Amino acid sequence: MTTQKTDIAAIIGKGLLGAIPFVGPLAAEIVGSIIPNQRIDRIESLLRLLEAKIADEQKAKIQERITEPESVDLIEDGFIQASRALSEERKEYIASLLKNSLTDEALKHIEYKRLLSILGELNDLEVLLLKSHCLYQGDSEFNEFWEKHEEALTPPIAHLGSSREEVDRNTVYNTHKAHLTSLGLLNLRFSKPKKGELPEFDEKTGMIKASGYEITSLGRLLLRSIDQGGDL
Repeated sequence: MTTQKTDIAAIIGKGLLGAIPFVGPLAAEIVGSIIPNQRIDRIESLLRLLEAKIADEQKAKIQERITEPESVDLIEDGFIQASRALSEERKEYIASLLKNSLTDEALKHIEYKRLLSILGELNDLEVLLLKSHCLYQGDSEFNEFWEKHEEALTPPIAHLGSSREEVDRNTVYNTHKAHLTSLGLLNLRFSKPKKGELPEFDEKTGMIKASGYEITSLGRLLLRSIDQGGDL
């Protein structure tokens, strides 16, 4: 959308919203100023992060590839995601993926486009949860990562007698790993029953009880694409 079209849409939006007595004028400010300005700022921030990630020896390759239709298509998608990014970490992820798409000889455009699409479906907590499954307890990286994100990664406790708020928070938290599983980034892990014993069943679902989660090849690939996977 051109600047002129954006301005026209903002004017129309402000006019319509202004007719709603209380919320209207407040929303009109968002439509007319806050959203456009934030989107520009976020895209500028993304480009600065991308610039910082490009090594001198990569510049020639990027200059050659950046105007290719496939690269332009991916960068456009990156701009759209960045315009809605609420954290610096999210913009870091997008910038890393764009940088890797412009320098990687192994994966093709369509594969990076898919990875960017998957990234767009995840919230920041889900990215942290995914990464937590590729680190090994006892490693210095794990300890540093857990110390930094312990509050976010610690599941809210809910039990018989918990308050409604505690139950609600636990319920929502559990959806994050379920979402990662539905996207093929995590797999449920099942313990092999001892000989002669039946597997343990989950009372809530009636299914075989899982012993935990493990990261998949796709999950590791996504983390590498956003420079969060190390040598995975």
